[in-house]
Amino acid sequence: MSTFRSAAECAVALEARDVTARPWIVTDTREVSFQALGERIGRVTALLRHRGLGVGDRVVIATGDDCEAAMLFVAMVCNGVTVVQLDPLTGAERAQALARKADPALIIVDAALKARWDFDALDRPLIEIAKPVAKTGLFGGLKRAKPSHGLDAALDELAPEAPPKHIPPETLAYILFTSGTTKDPKGVCVSHRALFSHLGTLSRTFGYTPESRILNTLMLSHADGMIQGPMIAFFNAASLYRPVKFEITTLERLLDSVFQLRITHMIAVPTMLSLLARLSDHQEEAFAGGDFQLLVSCGAALEPALWQEFEHKFGVKIINVYGLTETVVGGVFAGPGVTAGELGSIGRPIDCELKILDDGAGQGELLMRGDLLMSGYFADEAQTAEVLRDGWLHTGDIARRDGEGRYWICGRKKNIVIRGGLNIHPEEIAEALNRHAEVSEAVAFGAPDPDWGEKLFALVASSSADEAKLLQYCAEVLEPRKIPSRIMVVESLPKGRSGKVVLDEARALFDRPDVQAKPSTAGAGDAEGRLLDVAARVFKIERARIRLTSTPKDVLGWDSLAHLDFVTALEEEFDIRLAPRQIMALTRIGKALDFVARA
Repeated sequence: MSTFRSAAECAVALEARDVTARPWIVTDTREVSFQALGERIGRVTALLRHRGLGVGDRVVIATGDDCEAAMLFVAMVCNGVTVVQLDPLTGAERAQALARKADPALIIVDAALKARWDFDALDRPLIEIAKPVAKTGLFGGLKRAKPSHGLDAALDELAPEAPPKHIPPETLAYILFTSGTTKDPKGVCVSHRALFSHLGTLSRTFGYTPESRILNTLMLSHADGMIQGPMIAFFNAASLYRPVKFEITTLERLLDSVFQLRITHMIAVPTMLSLLARLSDHQEEAFAGGDFQLLVSCGAALEPALWQEFEHKFGVKIINVYGLTETVVGGVFAGPGVTAGELGSIGRPIDCELKILDDGAGQGELLMRGDLLMSGYFADEAQTAEVLRDGWLHTGDIARRDGEGRYWICGRKKNIVIRGGLNIHPEEIAEALNRHAEVSEAVAFGAPDPDWGEKLFALVASSSADEAKLLQYCAEVLEPRKIPSRIMVVESLPKGRSGKVVLDEARALFDRPDVQAKPSTAGAGDAEGRLLDVAARVFKIERARIRLTSTPKDVLGWDSLAHLDFVTALEEEFDIRLAPRQIMALTRIGKALDFVARA
């Protein structure tokens, strides 16, 4: 089993290694050294004590500043304060529900998020993260000055203090709310024992050292982003790089960064690998600079064909990680140096145990046991007892074990959609749709997709609503990644004798040729009008809000998934084919009109 190592030991190790001048996090706009991290930990320690907070208290953090989010996370962990981090893209109703459920002693939140989420209504102690103020310098130039209020101002008033030297291992390091319903959010509780034992496992398995240069652009509000990013870098005194936000339009810059920044390890989800393999143009040498060691795939199953294609095209070795939010990030590993044999298996466990509840046919639900397991679901004894029994976590995945000791996932017992490496609970989408005044009943579910793993569909019973109206509603109340790809409106949902929706029949409705056929405006109006109509339909916003100058920053629904849908719709509408370089260069709507004109 792995050796437990505390936050205090990590801090001491940093001083002993004399890495204070080395970068801890580098983004496209900011660099934070280990020295700056150490000072921030000391000032946050002073702030917590000034406010009477200590080991076991809970603090909600929500910010769109990656460096700030990472520094606060590590500082809270070093003080034994339990972090509850909220995704900045969360809708207001859900954000309030999660904050209330967490019952925090303090909220630290971006000023803009505080206003959008109406956090004043929570009646909780709160500190704003104010934006730096732009001021005119001595010779007329602009400079960024610290705000006179908010978190930075509060920290500047305090002298740094040393965090506790000992934190009980069972103290909760963080609570991560998965996408359960707003009425019943599920918070995964991870202890210091689980977190630091698993950080040790990841470090040994992937060969991290203080010289490691890790590229991880995954969202920090999710486990693979924060734990396999800032936390693993902190644990190993290594450097983390987040040079760009992962989007289709930044793929070239991302690959260039691997070479230019001398990256040794890259963390990605299969969707990212699929897009890089499909759209990268003459960048096969990106990983050939002599520094790169390992690519870690996580978040979803890595299909054997994609695994082989990526390794062959870019000349890298890949280790695939299987795990759940309930197991920090992993536990089971497959790839060179870990598990030899056929691609497609999830491999073998490291520092944990697996067993299968055999159903008599050689397969059954996969169970896990070890230090990496969560402590339970926050304030929910019933759900905890359902999945944690006699020290074993019931994963909800159906698996089998082959004669070589490798494990293979055969299916799911639980209802979950994995879209681009992110888990989505369909019940949350159905709950949101059921709140619409014109919807009598709704159900949501996943369907296979070659690039994203799964797409999200919804079937709605209504006598008056239409798909466009419901998609617009979803864009207003759900995060962009949770908006269904399609919504079908029917008179009533297909149900069995028990009164439950028959999902196979619901899915079959979307397989009909007339449903799969996408609307076309071919021949109806000028190219510009047709283009704007396509964009409005794909991005699920009103036609009047789309302009040729619109960019992903202006259009809330324009993420990487919608980007590919937009490309597909353009190709079908205008009977053209876009080259990979054109797809990545599609940074505004007007660019598409240029491509159409050239074709």
